[in-house]
Amino acid sequence: MSNDTGRPDVAPPTVPDEGPITAADVIAADDTPGLPKRTPQFSALHWLGRVAVFVVPLAYVYLRVLGKTGVLGDGWSNSGLGLLADAFIIAIAVMGVNLITGFTGQLSIGHAAFFALGAYTGLAMTDGRVTTPFFGDDNVWTAGWTIPVAALLCFMVGCVVGLPALRLKGIYLALTTLVFVEATRSVLKYERFDGVTGGATGIKGDKYSPPPWAESIGLEGRGDINEWFIYLSLALLLLIMLLVAGLMRSRIGRSMVATRDNELAAEVMGVNLSVVKSVVFGLSGAITGVGGALFGLKLGLVDGDVPLFGLLGAVTFLVAMVVGGSAQVWGPLVGAVFYVFANERARSVGEAPGDFDLDFQIVLVLMVAAIVVIVGRYLSKNLERIKANVSNEAVRAAVIVVGSLAAIFVLQDVLLGIGSGRKLDGLGGVVFGVLLVLFARFAPFGVVGTFRLARNRIVQVVPKPPIGAKVAPLPPSAGRPESGLAHDAEAEAEATPTGGRADDESSPPP
Repeated sequence: MSNDTGRPDVAPPTVPDEGPITAADVIAADDTPGLPKRTPQFSALHWLGRVAVFVVPLAYVYLRVLGKTGVLGDGWSNSGLGLLADAFIIAIAVMGVNLITGFTGQLSIGHAAFFALGAYTGLAMTDGRVTTPFFGDDNVWTAGWTIPVAALLCFMVGCVVGLPALRLKGIYLALTTLVFVEATRSVLKYERFDGVTGGATGIKGDKYSPPPWAESIGLEGRGDINEWFIYLSLALLLLIMLLVAGLMRSRIGRSMVATRDNELAAEVMGVNLSVVKSVVFGLSGAITGVGGALFGLKLGLVDGDVPLFGLLGAVTFLVAMVVGGSAQVWGPLVGAVFYVFANERARSVGEAPGDFDLDFQIVLVLMVAAIVVIVGRYLSKNLERIKANVSNEAVRAAVIVVGSLAAIFVLQDVLLGIGSGRKLDGLGGVVFGVLLVLFARFAPFGVVGTFRLARNRIVQVVPKPPIGAKVAPLPPSAGRPESGLAHDAEAEAEATPTGGRADDESSPPP
């Protein structure tokens, strides 16, 4: 029987009701041998990888902080503990920058101002400079309660500052936020506000000590302040990371990513760009303000000339975000730890050669090897072009080779200088800059992004399919039987010479 179009009445192919599809079904459908190996999400292999990547480094840091001896070595010195606490605090600030720049795509270099506002808020309230008639004793707040207040203040200021982001983007938004940084520093140093901000001299608060209940974990007095801030800042950092990860899985997070990828398409899909940009700007400012409050309480002294409150702080946050991995939840932590320790280590090159002889001889040798590899790759890839166009390409190749040899000789002289104990001022900044250049060249997606790319070549984690997904018909190579109707229709299309159309009444008889 045929219908009005002359085609037979055939029921459309349907998907058999075989139950919800699982990650194991997806893996079973893939019969490709070799790497990468595919494993379901939350499987034993997946959890083993998580433990190796996250738990082991945190356990190592914990044991080193406690000063356990043995195969892990002695505990860190007080200065080393201070650097680790600074790294965790900066990581919190970078989380805010990553939220607005990495996930939402709004280039902001003004989060150093939120960092300063958070620091000033913490010390001003613990010093009794802010009148709060309904809270506290003589307007003096407990240090812990100043952290949410700093977050709330920075959220409100961030929503206001985010208004220009509705019309500006790219370098224009970056310049606007830079003006916000300098304006904030000027307001904080303005003498008319010295009753709250301390004016040009800033605020010198009381030395913060761990709370009394911290004695139960062995922290007593100002001497254990670095270890206390390690625990406090790490706990807040992990909490913020969980919140950001949950946010990115929500509808707001998808709107942020859509805004970053294509604003016009996001608006067509129903994303309210004004609300997303302003609210995310406020949230990112609040997170950075939490880091600033911790920084001010740890330092005990803030003024408008603190480097992290200006352009240097904005660049520091951006560099840490890029090194760790933009739009990666774990990127700020990795980037901040690398930035703090690598910067501290690199800037000691040439100033105390005897203490860093072996480490930086190895680094310089690796730099020489990198130069040789880069030159070799250039010559191997462009050898034919050099032969075909000797007049131009040979000159360029000669310049690269001569320049590389000169760099090798200079590095060799520097290496010998360090080996002989000679002091070379300013070399540390050059070494750190070269490390950042190498990162940008060989790890453009940051440490976390590059690690994920490398991991996906070995093991791929198959996420859970959406709830209610059904098993669809798969081709024979996938290892699943075809559905009857779909298979019959496909066989009939292949057997019909008229392009998949069955014989109808208008067709001539054979």
